[in-house]
Amino acid sequence: MSVSVSEKAMDQLKTLGVGGPHFLRVSVAPGGCAGMSYSASIDSMLREGDEVIFEQSGLRLIADPGSVLFVDGLEIDYSDDLIQAGFKFRNPNAKKACGCGSSFAV
Repeated sequence: MSVSVSEKAMDQLKTLGVGGPHFLRVSVAPGGCAGMSYSASIDSMLREGDEVIFEQSGLRLIADPGSVLFVDGLEIDYSDDLIQAGFKFRNPNAKKACGCGSSFAV
């Protein structure tokens, strides 16, 4: 499993309270115009089958078994530019993405 998180994204996640008992839960679900969409939330309750997909400097990312299939190679970055500020998810395994970049297909 290979997931990378940029320093800028790590700093922003820590600012949001990710660390210690809190982790970022990354999920992939059907949706969006290209077929699949990412969602992410801060959580502190592990569920049966959850898998650690990234751990570094006290920061953990967790995915459920159904999402793990789609996150290998995922790159997470953070942009603070005025027009499109926020977290950016880039999956090199995606075969296509919608125009706005919020969903993908494998």
